[in-house]
Amino acid sequence: MRPRLEPRALFDEMAKTYGIVHVISSLGFAFFWRRECAKAIDQESSAILDVMSGSGEMVPILIRHIRSDARIRLVDFSRGMCEKAQKNSKRWRRQRLEIVNEDALSLSCPDEEFDAVTCSFGLKTLTMNEVDQFAAELWRVTKRNGTVSLLEFSVPRSRFLYPFFKLYVKHYVPLLGRILLGNPDNYRMLWEYTSEFESCRGVIQNFERVGFQTKFYSHFFGCATQIVAVKV
Repeated sequence: MRPRLEPRALFDEMAKTYGIVHVISSLGFAFFWRRECAKAIDQESSAILDVMSGSGEMVPILIRHIRSDARIRLVDFSRGMCEKAQKNSKRWRRQRLEIVNEDALSLSCPDEEFDAVTCSFGLKTLTMNEVDQFAAELWRVTKRNGTVSLLEFSVPRSRFLYPFFKLYVKHYVPLLGRILLGNPDNYRMLWEYTSEFESCRGVIQNFERVGFQTKFYSHFFGCATQIVAVKV
């Protein structure tokens, strides 16, 4: 994989339109895939961390899945995304919710603080060295027997589906970016990141090396993939 392009400013600029473009670009499947991401964690979890949280797209889904008194912490390195999440939080009306602007590779929380960790559509922006850092950091902050659920856009293996997927993500999504944001270049990076990442299958070993026991899942013919990792 190439050295990571600095995405912080990119996501700051995308913050205003990221949620709607993400729904449209996934043809609405992002909601259902995020629901699978949430379903992998224990409903009785009392402390949940959502990393690379964007504008908080996982929160409404988590709220439906976990206990009402559970604490949720959102972490994103984009100030713009955190500000959008803060605005969104007014309609979530979740008392035990905190939004933290920091890097997921260097979390400020203490060891073994969380019962569960979720991450949707953030892995692809990391280099392989950063995935190693990320896996080690999630191991550090997750409690024993806790679960980490990681979801990502992926390149389908189907020879029939692949050309349509590529056409859609590489060309149609940037067009949406031009219409909604006036800048297609930011959304063009979705294909760059996705095509180089390929699928969660390629980073399973990074999480197993630090001690997680993992399971791999594929959604909609491989257009999204998921790792469920348990700290044992």
